Amino acid sequence: MPAETYQHAVANFDWGKVRAALGWVDEGPVSLGHAIVDRHIGSDRVALIAIDAAGGERRFGYRELSEASNRFANLLRNFGVVPGDRVAGLMPRGPDVVIAILGALKVGAVYVPVFTGFGPDAVKFRLDHCGAKVLVTHAAVAAQVPADTTATVLCVTQPGRVLRSGWIDLAPELAQQSTSFASVSRDRDDPAALIYTSGSTGQPKGGAIAVNFLAAISPYISYGLDLRSDDVLWPTGDPGWGYGFVCYLGALAIGGTVVTVESNPTPEVFLSILERYGVTNLATTPTLLRGVLVMDEAELKARQIRLHAISSCGEPLNSKVVESFQRIWGLTPMDHFGATEYALPIGNHNAIAMAVKPGSMGLPAPGYRMAIVDDDGRELPAGETGLIAKQANPDCRYWLEYWNDPAATRGLLRNGWIVTGDLGRRDDDGYFWFEGRADDMIKSAGYRIGPFEVESALLKHPAVAEAAVIGTPDDMRGQIVKAFVVLRPGFTGSEELSGELVTTVKSTVGRHQYPRLIEYVAALPKTETGKIQRFALRQR
Repeated sequence: MPAETYQHAVANFDWGKVRAALGWVDEGPVSLGHAIVDRHIGSDRVALIAIDAAGGERRFGYRELSEASNRFANLLRNFGVVPGDRVAGLMPRGPDVVIAILGALKVGAVYVPVFTGFGPDAVKFRLDHCGAKVLVTHAAVAAQVPADTTATVLCVTQPGRVLRSGWIDLAPELAQQSTSFASVSRDRDDPAALIYTSGSTGQPKGGAIAVNFLAAISPYISYGLDLRSDDVLWPTGDPGWGYGFVCYLGALAIGGTVVTVESNPTPEVFLSILERYGVTNLATTPTLLRGVLVMDEAELKARQIRLHAISSCGEPLNSKVVESFQRIWGLTPMDHFGATEYALPIGNHNAIAMAVKPGSMGLPAPGYRMAIVDDDGRELPAGETGLIAKQANPDCRYWLEYWNDPAATRGLLRNGWIVTGDLGRRDDDGYFWFEGRADDMIKSAGYRIGPFEVESALLKHPAVAEAAVIGTPDDMRGQIVKAFVVLRPGFTGSEELSGELVTTVKSTVGRHQYPRLIEYVAALPKTETGKIQRFALRQR
């Protein structure tokens, strides 16, 4: 149990100390390449353990990772990349994508992660929208690259695969480059990355992330993850998304060891990786944690697990998952809230001695000021539902703007607060509770009903594996609550079971919130990061 209290952590937090720990002074340009990897080249720590799809592994020390990224930076410079140019990466998890990210940052480019689950149209939109000068990709996902891209394409080849005409074989080009490179320094308000939103309600928007992001995420790395320099961290997310990007680079910046696994792990593979590599710190998603809990509890208890911290982000973590891991491994999965525009400002912090309220987002990270505000940016009192808001502060500047979209950028600011449409409430103890997206809120007979609370109640029933709740039109009430339910093996949907689920919700969160319609489905629509797409359910 950590000794530091939340109040002590907040009172003693100092952004100046954060900058000093990165080797930065309070003013002037900074080098991300030096702060993340180059300053650790004298360490004997393993920087990266990469496990490929066949189970083979490669290990990189900090010096090896530094030199590999120097080669990539030199290659980009040879292709005319200058500070501010966009370099996109469509790459599976593994060492190549990490080297590409570091090399792009070293040359002063703006790195644009593109998730490998996207098809050609989605990839094309991002490449065109950001004006990518270079795309680095991999033969395994080459079919997803649009044929008409104007970017220079550098490709990691595979035996038996033929490069498209005009593409450049990356390996021989890198072999010709020097292992020395003077990492470019940039102002902290310059863009370092463009991380595209999921686009669940329209075309994706490119969130420009500041060079200062490395300082902005420090409270999350140290307090949220409780990440230590001797930790072996496995961030199961993809660096093609914001959470993976943050965890990979934040862990390297403190000199830790990062495990990266190319394939999406099954529960059995997940457990074997934890054991084989002695993972001590896990940053993952609720989807994977829920999948593990389908396994036999006695088997889970028998595994040789060395974890001291489990963190979860991407979708609210239901209390049932928290309580199950507490019982099985004696560990509390800590739920964290983040967004492209916020960084990771709220959480149940692994490194702080704080009470965990299952289902709660937790408390604001030290160094951040968060509130619940109304549509005009006025702070709301405890207990009222409103917009989750982060106070604009240059010390914790993470997000800069939506790329080439000034109207959307202006729409995020409300009276000095940054808001994105996430709804929540704050209780009397200062804990935040997620209530859904603004467009997910259900208004029924004068009540505002947050879907997450109803979903959490449904998950308390032993038959329910997953649940998603939406509002559906009703002549009398405006909307009524409808639940889509995925059942565990051995259970079948029936009127009797529906009655039990209604009773569970009524007894757990209140009679006005129970689902008047229940539909049993085989699976829920989700984004590539595991977030439930309620808008897709509303469109049915």
